[in-house]
Amino acid sequence: MKLLVSRILSDVFNPLVNAVAAFLIIIVTDANTQGASKTLVAIVAVIFAAALPLVALLVMKRRGLITNVNIDQREQRTRPFMLGIVCYAIGFVFLKLFHAPRLAQGLMFCYAVNTVMILGITRYWKISVHATGISGPLVALYYHLGATVLPCFGLIPLVCASRVVMQKHTVGQVVAGTALGLTATAAQISLLFR
Repeated sequence: MKLLVSRILSDVFNPLVNAVAAFLIIIVTDANTQGASKTLVAIVAVIFAAALPLVALLVMKRRGLITNVNIDQREQRTRPFMLGIVCYAIGFVFLKLFHAPRLAQGLMFCYAVNTVMILGITRYWKISVHATGISGPLVALYYHLGATVLPCFGLIPLVCASRVVMQKHTVGQVVAGTALGLTATAAQISLLFR
């Protein structure tokens, strides 16, 4: 039962799903973005933060370059992460060009920079992308919505525990992923996008 619950948590709070949710919440609730502009910006964010990275993962899996879309094997993570960085960087440029909410631009920037850091760490150690992928977006949502988001931070230990229970990561790897997501995202948003 514990393993089943862990798998459900891991799938429901997958980093790509978290990205879509965070961007849509930020864009839809932004008072300064209206109508068609809001729709365009949301489409751009979803395409570059989740759709293109997912398509890339599916193509790599089909070609045998990765075992699964969660990229469980550390040695297989370099190419997908590099493609992710490119997608996030291009997405940031488009969000800037389309005058997306500043925080949406900031979150896409964080995805690019945080993935660069994860890629560097991954050469030596399997840091948890699920942990970074839940904690980073929650920081952005906190900057956007304030204290109403704080109860959602309770999802972080649940997602981290699911990864440990499934034996995908050690406690140290999920703690490091969480620390990276929280601190790097907070630093980038507060310094560059406030």
